[in-house]
Amino acid sequence: MYIRNTDDTPFLHEINMIPLIDVALVLLIIFMIITPIMVLNSIQLQLPQSASEKQPPTKNIIIAVKPDGSVYLNNELVTPGLLTDKITLLMQLKPDSAVIYSDKKVDVETIVDVIDQIEAGGMHNISLTTERKTQGQAPLPTF
Repeated sequence: MYIRNTDDTPFLHEINMIPLIDVALVLLIIFMIITPIMVLNSIQLQLPQSASEKQPPTKNIIIAVKPDGSVYLNNELVTPGLLTDKITLLMQLKPDSAVIYSDKKVDVETIVDVIDQIEAGGMHNISLTTERKTQGQAPLPTF
């Protein structure tokens, strides 16, 4: 038994590529949006908590400081002493600010050293990122 085409329109013998291309472009856009979030979360840090957490600006330089003192610039490990040179190169892109993600176990001396290197590279708008405090925690005592 053969199936015959009773209409005057011929059978299509090719695959329609347009829906495949549409799906591929949608997946590409989704991956482009999610990738920076995944890369930022690849460096594991425990941020200090603050009651006045603010969102960092959109066009910025990301610096992460791990508890062992290693420094990452835009998710790339930076050897000590080269942070200033790399910041100077990035200043050509005219970023809004430098955002420091520092683990709460990092000592203040390391953070101050990183801030000094960033300022020596030409960036003076620097912010530290924290997590919002939960309601159940007691405030720090005042002196």
